Amino acid sequence: MTFEIKTDRLVLKVLGPEAAPMVLSFYQRNRDIFEKYEPIIGDDFYTIAHQKKILEFEHKNILKLVMIRYWIFDKNNPTEIIGTVSYRNIVRPIYESCTIGYKMDRNHMNKGFCSEAIKATIPIISSELGIHRFEALILPDNDSSIHMVEKIGFKYEGILRDKIIINGERLDHCMYAYLANN
Repeated sequence: MTFEIKTDRLVLKVLGPEAAPMVLSFYQRNRDIFEKYEPIIGDDFYTIAHQKKILEFEHKNILKLVMIRYWIFDKNNPTEIIGTVSYRNIVRPIYESCTIGYKMDRNHMNKGFCSEAIKATIPIISSELGIHRFEALILPDNDSSIHMVEKIGFKYEGILRDKIIINGERLDHCMYAYLANN
């Protein structure tokens, strides 16, 4: 499995528990934005100890090839995380599918970094893991996310009713999917 990818402007890499301070800084800088779209995480999420646990858990799952998360860095500033793209619920064979998730730092939104990262990682996930179907679940009012996935080539497939609890409320999510030619 490829653990580091370079694009014209970005470096995408898998990180280990030693990167917990960097990861924590990324989440703290963007807490108010991310919590609008994510399930309630709790205050312990915003500690180095908790981030280390998550990174260790993810690393074990990456080795099992059931998920992978790339942290996004600007080539001009390789010490600060500006985003992340993850592939979870990797199911092979037969289904050959996964769920994609992504986040960008508030100061790097609307610059094409997230779509650049996704365009660089989908072919690798497809060729190395045999994934054909990539699914994105997006809140219906998240216009910027919907615009981005449509620009990449994801197609709208419908509404998943009461899919995820966010801020104590079950919310519908739009299902978008991208089919790779692996």
